[in-house]
Amino acid sequence: MCEDRSIYVNMPQALERVRGNKTLYRRMLNLFLDSPEFALLEERLASKDYEKAAVTAHTIKGMTGNLSLNAIFELSAALMSECRQGAPNAETITQYREAYQKTVAAVKEVAAEIDAGMA
Repeated sequence: MCEDRSIYVNMPQALERVRGNKTLYRRMLNLFLDSPEFALLEERLASKDYEKAAVTAHTIKGMTGNLSLNAIFELSAALMSECRQGAPNAETITQYREAYQKTVAAVKEVAAEIDAGMA
């Protein structure tokens, strides 16, 4: 990953939350990678069900906040707010999708480093 990975995954902050337990953090990263919430949010945005999209974005915000996945945390908070106000801004959706893809890539890198004992 070319960019500063800490924009997407702040591992020191996350490890502080789990008291340095890398095994627990690794399991939590798997839950993020396997979460159906991201596909559900896309479905709700596509169907313009913004009330339910706001609820799903709130769930994602909580999950990503706990994992210190800061870019997607901030953008899911923005999406949640915009959906609650009626409809999300197209630019916010685009930024969210880009951040999600970059976060997934960064999470996979961090997970591989934890597995290899490098982190």
